[in-house]
Amino acid sequence: MNNFNFALILTCTINPGDMPNVIRNDIKTRFNDYKKSFNFWLTRKCVNKIILIENSGYDLDFFRARAKEFPNKKIEFISSNLNDTFDKKLGKGYGEFLCIKEIFENSKIVKDTDYFLKVTGRYCVNNFESILKDLILNNTDIYINLSNNLKYSDASIFGGSKKFFLEYLLPEIKKSRDTVNNIFENQTANATLKAVSDGLVLSKTPIYADLKGYIGTNGRQRKQNIFKRIKLFFFRKLKIYFLNHKKY
Repeated sequence: MNNFNFALILTCTINPGDMPNVIRNDIKTRFNDYKKSFNFWLTRKCVNKIILIENSGYDLDFFRARAKEFPNKKIEFISSNLNDTFDKKLGKGYGEFLCIKEIFENSKIVKDTDYFLKVTGRYCVNNFESILKDLILNNTDIYINLSNNLKYSDASIFGGSKKFFLEYLLPEIKKSRDTVNNIFENQTANATLKAVSDGLVLSKTPIYADLKGYIGTNGRQRKQNIFKRIKLFFFRKLKIYFLNHKKY
């Protein structure tokens, strides 16, 4: 896995301000969420490159100091006030677009990296090593779970080549508009379908992420219990079986 040239992208908004549809909006609470997840990612041996972008202008001294304890990792911080530069009616998905756009315009790590895994900055992914192994084994241009008749993507974690991010993802997520229900997750799914129609390879049965953290939209904890993990495990096994036993 150490030979796979990828970078982890963590998108962060510590101070969401008056962003609509954000229940978990207390600054201190969100800061602690990001601290926990950043510590989690720093200790993943399989993660050697991290790009953390924070778009509310919050002080990142804690994160910079913690990163210095891992000198063998390439860790880049991008701090901005992008969250205050657009009409909040566009929604947090548009803010996410601006973050990813900023990374691909200004990140130094991006220049010598082939593949990217984007994770919402407040989440830990307990089975990340398994996801990474599966991604490398299948060698696909896009690694993402689609649902709702291919109209919705799990945008909490997804991966793609530089070509996918630049040529497909960014143009589509730029259209994110929460108020008219063009949410980030729908636009990410649209980008995926367009990329596949142009010949990029999508992983057919990506592993379902075991996410741990709190959902910003409703404040609920996102954590899989043993029954849900078992259900998703066998559901994926069935998908693999039927895809490998096509009858025409």
